[in-house]
Amino acid sequence: MAELALAMNIIEAIKLTYHVARFIYKSIESAKAEDAEKARIAADFRRELLFFASFKRYLEKAHMSIAYDKSLDELWLLEIDQVIGRMKQDFSEYERFVQQDASEALEASTLSLPLPSKSTTQRSCSASKLDAAPDDTSFSVNQRLRDGHRRVYKKAKWALFDRQHLENVVEKFRKRNKTLRKILQFAMAGILQQFAQHGQGLKSLQKDEDAVALGLTTWAEIKQIKDQPERIDVDFSMSDCTVDTTDEACSVIRLGTLSTTAQRSSIFSRDKLSKESVLVEYKTYPAAPEGLSSSDYRELEGRIDRRVNQLAGLLSTAGSNSLGTLPFKGFFKEAEKSRYAFIFSMPDSTTEAKPDSLHQMIESPLLGRLWTLSGRFSLAGDLARIMGTFHMFEWVLKGFQSDSVVFCTEIQSNKPQLHKPYLAGFEYIRPVSGSTVGQPFDMSEEVALYCHPDLQDEPSVEFGKIHDLYSLGVVLLEIGLWTTARQIVQQARPPRPSKGADIREEYIRKAKSKLPLRMGRSFANAVVACLESRHKHQAIRPDVFLNVFDEEIVQKLSAKQLLK
Repeated sequence: MAELALAMNIIEAIKLTYHVARFIYKSIESAKAEDAEKARIAADFRRELLFFASFKRYLEKAHMSIAYDKSLDELWLLEIDQVIGRMKQDFSEYERFVQQDASEALEASTLSLPLPSKSTTQRSCSASKLDAAPDDTSFSVNQRLRDGHRRVYKKAKWALFDRQHLENVVEKFRKRNKTLRKILQFAMAGILQQFAQHGQGLKSLQKDEDAVALGLTTWAEIKQIKDQPERIDVDFSMSDCTVDTTDEACSVIRLGTLSTTAQRSSIFSRDKLSKESVLVEYKTYPAAPEGLSSSDYRELEGRIDRRVNQLAGLLSTAGSNSLGTLPFKGFFKEAEKSRYAFIFSMPDSTTEAKPDSLHQMIESPLLGRLWTLSGRFSLAGDLARIMGTFHMFEWVLKGFQSDSVVFCTEIQSNKPQLHKPYLAGFEYIRPVSGSTVGQPFDMSEEVALYCHPDLQDEPSVEFGKIHDLYSLGVVLLEIGLWTTARQIVQQARPPRPSKGADIREEYIRKAKSKLPLRMGRSFANAVVACLESRHKHQAIRPDVFLNVFDEEIVQKLSAKQLLK
């Protein structure tokens, strides 16, 4: 009964809050024609209102069950109840302000200038012998003056008070919706584990407009790609393509020219060759082991091809839904070089220049000057959130490093888009069993700097989210100290660390001694938590892990923690 009462209270609270939000939007909408700035704020508020409306309808259709588990549902509903309570308070404050504003406007509309005297009117009438009717010129002038007075009053009031109140309520609305999005994300992590069991299939979600608006369809698609790769009905391989790359071979992402030959429409027409600038990422695959029969090799090759197509499905879905990866075009195989070429388009509003990696920016004094302290805090939070999103689908990145974080150049400013980091270098080759235990890693010295000690040489454990977090911790340390991992190791006190465990201890020592002074104690604690694998026991359940990850890592990377 208590759960039912809670659900009913939330439904009523959401409905009431939604109606108040609509009232606020209508009050903005009615005035937006007077000012372009008001129109912009109205558009921002409308976007948040549409999300909240979708959230409301989705909960109603799901009968207030978002986790398909009574105990979890009650926990999530309590979280939602708190958010809705804060939202009601935000809107109530603005509603009172609007009502007060209306009464003040009515009072201002009664203000008038002194009426012209009777003698003035008589003089005006006698001065014109052509006018037979009484002269109201002075009254119309007076009306125009009163209108002008009201316009000046409204503009001054908007500049001094109204705009700030309106922007505040929109920002609070955005903040509350962001929390609701986060709750949905955590709840969805639990739902996706039981996705097939409860009949909430991908097709039904795709037909639900509210689920699409809330982003649930994207999450379900990626989860299906991960768990059921055999059901991917799209072949992302490209035919009749070649690519030429000109930049250095050590880059994760390279600039290239994609040449595509279109088939002739008839025997009398010529082949059409089209070229475009693209971004290319090469992924090599291992040669056939000695003694492997041709049939076994074909089976292994088929497994690798399916794995590549699975990764292509992930990159395609993530790239088209702004999940932190580049827009994906497809891939093709270069058998003579034992590798696949993954092709990406240039993001919108960017030049055809090669992206700059985070590693390059840290090493370059010129590029490094583009970064402010607040920008580095934002970057750290963005990278953690992107990784958390993929971990929600139980998809580990493998190979995360500062060289795999890239920034494209904006057309208008001709500068890197620092607020839009893209991840590259996703791993895809795994043993047939899916396990990494006992499989030697053929990694370079540079890659080893970002790799958890347990995974170096012959791994004693299977790769998991905790190992991704270790790599994230190294990159966060680089951002905080604005020094590359290699430089951190080279600057260590003698004897210089060379083994994985010794390198990790050096990272932790630097994080504890240097980061609190540069980025604050909270940021330092988040980095140390990643390097020490502090939350490995929570990694088993996705919903629990995401909640801990958000509270103990993501939120602590915010610049706001410096104020506490």
